Amino acid sequence: VSSVMTANPTCVSMSDSAMDALVTMVENRFRHLPVTDDNGGVVGCLDIAKCLNDAITKLERAQEKNGSSSDAAMMQVANLQNAAGGNQAAALQALLGPLLAQALGGKSSPTLRSVLAGKPSTIVGPNSPLQTVGLMMAEARKAALIVEDNVLVGIFGFKDMMNRAIAKELPLDITTVSEVMT
Repeated sequence: VSSVMTANPTCVSMSDSAMDALVTMVENRFRHLPVTDDNGGVVGCLDIAKCLNDAITKLERAQEKNGSSSDAAMMQVANLQNAAGGNQAAALQALLGPLLAQALGGKSSPTLRSVLAGKPSTIVGPNSPLQTVGLMMAEARKAALIVEDNVLVGIFGFKDMMNRAIAKELPLDITTVSEVMT
């Protein structure tokens, strides 16, 4: 995995807000963002598609309760993007911040600790075979975090699996994640 993973990835802490994590992912164009505990130990991984899907679900529920139309929401998104001068992260935070607060009953953005509670993690070692890593990723529906001696050394995602292993027809049962990560 280490030869195809993303090395030295940016991380967020369990005590960070979900909104801050989402903004970090958007600003840096990250699809995955590892989450660490207060001692720096890896505890999970955020997936931007899952985060956005959850946010949209909450918005839909809030719209159903309030009778808001989707056209009004789309107008609000367009107005925010124009006001933010194309800054996607600022527009995203301006849009989702108040709506998530409304969906959460006026509470602030949840911490990552509450978002990740009960979610399976996909933490593997650099010598793990790609076949094992791929099965774990498929079951958890998230990228694998590569950890060696309790230190995060990389991320291995679905795109990495497709481009660096499957497309090159590498034998998944004997190729380790360290051989294909970046």
